[in-house]
Amino acid sequence: MFEMFPNFWTPVLPVAEIGAVPIAVELAGESLVLFRSSSGQFAAFLDRCPHRGAPLSQGQVTADGCIECPYHGWQFASNRACVQVPFNSLNPDHLSKLSIVSFPVRVIAGILWIFTGTENVPELKLPSSLLEPDERYVIHHAIWNAHWTHAIDISLDYLHLPFVHRNSFGGELNDAAHKNAIAQISITPTADGMTVTNRLNTLSSGTKIDWHQPNHIVLNLDGMPLLPHFFAIPINTQKMRFMQVLLPNPGIDRSNFDFDEFFAASDDDRAMVESQIGEVPNVNEGYNVPTDEPSLRFRRW
Repeated sequence: MFEMFPNFWTPVLPVAEIGAVPIAVELAGESLVLFRSSSGQFAAFLDRCPHRGAPLSQGQVTADGCIECPYHGWQFASNRACVQVPFNSLNPDHLSKLSIVSFPVRVIAGILWIFTGTENVPELKLPSSLLEPDERYVIHHAIWNAHWTHAIDISLDYLHLPFVHRNSFGGELNDAAHKNAIAQISITPTADGMTVTNRLNTLSSGTKIDWHQPNHIVLNLDGMPLLPHFFAIPINTQKMRFMQVLLPNPGIDRSNFDFDEFFAASDDDRAMVESQIGEVPNVNEGYNVPTDEPSLRFRRW
């Protein structure tokens, strides 16, 4: 189960998009159903009834917060227990053997997180910038037709900015690239990834990029009025969900800030990422130069 992305915590969807109507999602090649019970509890199950394999996402959530199979009406509570089998009188011991496959979930930063495993569930550890009240975050996500590793690869690559983003925010760097600027890149290993600091010898501004394994990037650009978090969420080997979670600075006037313009800049990345084939190649494929080291460390991981 989840063979392409096993035993990781990952965001899936903003909780604002999950309600009492079951939602079918694909995560790392597995079909899941998400729903919120009447008491506000979130649940993530395999989208397959253990009785006859019907998709629970085509069922409904009952008034008491259970998900009901559309085929024979079996009901499952958010704690995965089977609580109702119509037309049968089953004792509690029998019912306990009919539970559904479920996955651990958490709600943080206005997002539903799922652990892609069922045993030895670790604590969900996140940077402090994702532990603010939910209402502080601005969230956007889109489906990209690419393997998730390419989105992390390009996010770690500071020097794509002047070319891929030449018509958005890469202008200053584009000028520097044509004036023989030299990149100064330092990498500091962390407990769950690395911090990459980037500067050009001709500019005073720079970036700090934090990679949190496996699929989380925090981008800190000098002078930017917000802190972007990027997530490359695998759907399957050919598709991913690119989620941006923005934390605006406390003093920013959110009513006058064009968040859509910021989100639109990722379309530049999307075009490049979708032009790639398969997952990122190993470190022995293609030519590499010193400025590729952040990407190479990700590929070695």
